[in-house]
Amino acid sequence: MIKVSRLRIFKTGGSVRKKVETKINWAQIKLLALDFDGTLTDGFVYTDQEGREFVRCSRRDSLGINALKRLGIIVVVISTETNSVVDVRCKKLGIESFSGISGERKLFVLARYMEKNRIGQIQVAYMGDDINDIGCLEFAGIAITVADGHELCKDYADYITKKTGGNHAVREVCDLILKDRGISN
Repeated sequence: MIKVSRLRIFKTGGSVRKKVETKINWAQIKLLALDFDGTLTDGFVYTDQEGREFVRCSRRDSLGINALKRLGIIVVVISTETNSVVDVRCKKLGIESFSGISGERKLFVLARYMEKNRIGQIQVAYMGDDINDIGCLEFAGIAITVADGHELCKDYADYITKKTGGNHAVREVCDLILKDRGISN
């Protein structure tokens, strides 16, 4: 188990941060929900001279996701992005995706997905990198952000990856889940 500090924000006139030591139980995870841009990608959009957009994803992340799926852990993407690359990439990975979801609706989609699949809050890890992910980060049993995630996401994170988005950060999380279940990958 990895020890981390979770930052909770309490309002008493102004905001005061209080650290609470917690241990992450990665083995309890039944659902890994991911943002797409900045988590599965490096957060950049590459555009060619004809206006087509491209993103960069990690094949190591893909291998980690496949290892989780073999254990019966559900992996899902909830993204604000409307570019078809999200759905195409997720289809190739064999995972469900919800794209074009505004930041304030991400939590609603996550909660409905959990209800549909009978997954408890404590069994959910959510990984996001920007302010439109804060609702899901605050809600999930384990909140994860990437090393280059927005500073506010880091305030809510139970775990901050060593890797940056698109640079094997998702694989890092997959490996932690596998390791806590006694599986080396």
